[in-house]
Amino acid sequence: MKLHKRIFNQAWAQSLVSLLIALYLRVVRLTGRWETRGEDDVQRLMDAGQPLIFCFWHGRLISNIFCWRNEAVLHILSTPHRDGQIAARSYNRFGIQTIWGSTKKGGTGAVREILKVLKDGGVIGITPDGPKGPRQRMQKSAIDMARMTGAMLVPVSNATTRCKWLGTWDRMVLPLPFGRGVFAFGEAMEIPRKASDEEFERIRAAFEDRLNALTRQLDAECGQTTPDPAPLAEGREDGA
Repeated sequence: MKLHKRIFNQAWAQSLVSLLIALYLRVVRLTGRWETRGEDDVQRLMDAGQPLIFCFWHGRLISNIFCWRNEAVLHILSTPHRDGQIAARSYNRFGIQTIWGSTKKGGTGAVREILKVLKDGGVIGITPDGPKGPRQRMQKSAIDMARMTGAMLVPVSNATTRCKWLGTWDRMVLPLPFGRGVFAFGEAMEIPRKASDEEFERIRAAFEDRLNALTRQLDAECGQTTPDPAPLAEGREDGA
């Protein structure tokens, strides 16, 4: 293993990096002008006791970390590998809690924790194209979670006038200081407990389109061009 990988596997190094990330994001927040949309609609659902799962593309994760301002505790699903550890330590510094695991590997424990959080009135955040893509393609796991919990899916996105697009698989957006940004909750979608596979596929595709449309709208307002969703592998009809 290379030296830098050994270093970043250490807890002290992850803590230091997460501190630097948190400090940088606070500078971005304090020097920028950020608008939040759809917050009242989300609050009404929460006040009515409706469980919610926020879905945002993996590439928009950074700004979502510092845009959450609700009193309810937001829990984000994260994989326990090195990058996931650093990311989790970063958003823990903003009061966001971590659920370790994924809906594919180690999913049983994660599902139990998600069920408990939603039952206790907490809020879940999921990147439905994570952890490795394809980019901006909705996986079935978020639909399955909503079916099991009775939660509604809420599309969430953000955009800013000043950012750097990273060359990662998800085209991660790194917000820059002194920009104007928008953080938005879209229209929530109710997921039926029972339906045919074809109906669930239509729901999955519709939510994917809704989240992509929200992202394109915000990017256009900020003078940015949204990357196209990644092409699906041959023979696949969905983002699972």
